Amino acid sequence: MKRSLGQVYTDIYNAHKDDRYVGFYKVRQPGFYSFDKNDVYVDETVDPIASKNPFFQYGPQWKINRSQLSYCFTSGKMKNMFPLVLEVSQNLIKHIEAEGKLGGNPFDAKDLASKFTSDSVASCAFGLQGKAFEDPNSEFRRVAKKVLEPSTILSIKLLVMFLFPSCSKILNVRFIPKDAAEYYFDIIKTTLSYRKEHNIIRNDFLDVVTHMKFKSNEPRLTVADITAHAVSFFGDGFETSSITLSFLLYDLAANIDIQEKVRQEICEVIKNHGDTMSYEAIQDMNLLDRCISESMRVHPPVLSLSKICTGTGGYTLPPCNETGKEVHIEENTPIVIPIYAIHHDPKYYPNPEKFDPDRFSENNKSEISKGAYLPFGEGPRICIGMKFALLQIKIATVAIVQKFDVRVNKKTKEPLEINPNYFMLLAKGGLWLDFYQRSQ
Repeated sequence: MKRSLGQVYTDIYNAHKDDRYVGFYKVRQPGFYSFDKNDVYVDETVDPIASKNPFFQYGPQWKINRSQLSYCFTSGKMKNMFPLVLEVSQNLIKHIEAEGKLGGNPFDAKDLASKFTSDSVASCAFGLQGKAFEDPNSEFRRVAKKVLEPSTILSIKLLVMFLFPSCSKILNVRFIPKDAAEYYFDIIKTTLSYRKEHNIIRNDFLDVVTHMKFKSNEPRLTVADITAHAVSFFGDGFETSSITLSFLLYDLAANIDIQEKVRQEICEVIKNHGDTMSYEAIQDMNLLDRCISESMRVHPPVLSLSKICTGTGGYTLPPCNETGKEVHIEENTPIVIPIYAIHHDPKYYPNPEKFDPDRFSENNKSEISKGAYLPFGEGPRICIGMKFALLQIKIATVAIVQKFDVRVNKKTKEPLEINPNYFMLLAKGGLWLDFYQRSQ
């Protein structure tokens, strides 16, 4: 595949920069660039777990599942999960040290970040020790990679879901393979039974979702429902977070002066919090926040979003330019939002290829146009796992920057190019980084 869909959308956007929107034909029907419903169809009878993910749902069922999952991602719940993620970050540091690759033998940042997020999600969502650092072929990571690792088969699946959604059921296209679904179901069933028998409380995602309170007329969650919610947590916390973490580490390695300022901030904040790395401490790391925001602008994990016009009677757009006419979009017409293209448009971000965390300072972030920063989406369908994603990215970055000087290894192909063989953002050839132990 020479160009991914996200890259094609970027090309079209750049070819029509003076227009507010542009139309195109999505194989069989018109589409538009520019509401509430995602344009990817997953049939419940074919893929019962993925179909319960709010990303693929709409209408009343979307509201129910969205509400249930939102309850699991409050700030209070994140604070309770903080020690679990912190423990995984300590294993991350031990892994870097034990590998003996300090200085000269680089790590693939994406692989390293994936091991971290895999173990983090395994602990918080499934109550497991993922053991990705001990065994790169651990069962949990093996199944996780089967679901989301870049492959020709996955690319074909997603193309069918996007371009021919009505054919997904006929062709039996599943986002979650059957054996992976059975694996996750068995984990949840066994863990719930063990915890009940031994009265175990971990304050993790499973505890929250199983102790959720319902109104008298609401059905209780089944093991299948809980499994679907846990897999939704996995989807929000594994791949996109590992992509973001790997690019953030690259940006800090490529901008040594900013990396040093982040390190100084980390030391000062932790000192102000009684020399303790706490949930409250990472909330006070403002420069780190800005670096994450800017890294997600330059490298948004999801290149584009596809939506459906849900307004009854459709929606009328103003003219796309000074000489154009109004365009009426019929109900159920697909809408594509080219996130990567918007994030790299100099109209919104001067010198867009430059990594500049000050774009998100208190004085400057108010100048960012509404709708021009969309790493987590926007509106009622904004990424539900955003708080957890940011939590684990911050914890891992703090742990690494405290211990190591991070540098870009010459194996990294610069300037970075997008790997066209995946539906999310990956660097062609990988992001290779050197880690140099700091004297304490």
